[in-house]
Amino acid sequence: MASPFPGMDPYLERPDRWSGVHAALIAVMREMLARQVAPRFFVDSEDSVYILGRDDPGRSFVRPDLSVVELVGVGGVAPAHGRIASPLLVAVPEEVEIRAPYLVILDTLSRAVVTTIEVLSPINKTPGSAGQREFLRKREQVLSSTSHWLEIDLLRAGARPLGVPVHEGYDAILHRAREPERFDGWFATLRQPLPTIAVPLTAPFEDVPLDLQAVVETVYTRYRYDAVIDYEAESPPPPFGPADTAWIRERIAVWRQG
Repeated sequence: MASPFPGMDPYLERPDRWSGVHAALIAVMREMLARQVAPRFFVDSEDSVYILGRDDPGRSFVRPDLSVVELVGVGGVAPAHGRIASPLLVAVPEEVEIRAPYLVILDTLSRAVVTTIEVLSPINKTPGSAGQREFLRKREQVLSSTSHWLEIDLLRAGARPLGVPVHEGYDAILHRAREPERFDGWFATLRQPLPTIAVPLTAPFEDVPLDLQAVVETVYTRYRYDAVIDYEAESPPPPFGPADTAWIRERIAVWRQG
């Protein structure tokens, strides 16, 4: 079943759901691009690795794995019937390792990275977090290289990276290699379909299109998000104004009628 919304579904933006949505977006984008750029170019998926300390502001978006600490002298002998067994100590790790996939387009002849494509996550938009610092560091490295850089932001919450205009909605920002002063931008509001954006290659090959709306719709229907999203709940923050809130409720009501 399709989403109630003509563009991005704001209910997909829940921080505790975004990891799965993000992985699905990357997978679908890879499929769509691979069909267009092969055989001269290859679309690969790599991982950004973020190490979050206990006090990292981005840690609130992560559910860390628990570890069991063995206590000396505990265990080995079953307690008598009716007596409470000695517990093991469960600890939250000091540091958490987070992996977030992104895409690279490779030239199959030179093996060079032609284009890097990032889909932002909440930790990339959290000021002071390791996720934002590492994202901005990689951004600067690519911008000073011979590769193109494309960042896609489908999250209304959080702080946008420097250089992106402040607006309400969603965006994609493209920096073309060897053009340091040029940034191409595509923007959409809640009520608009997401745009089809350009993904650059190397000369003499032309840009290939990436239909962001088709990407989101494929993710929504392929993974059956209609079965898990609670549209009775409020949409994820930041809150919408009264007009958009009323529009959201109307869209959901029509959607429920089939």
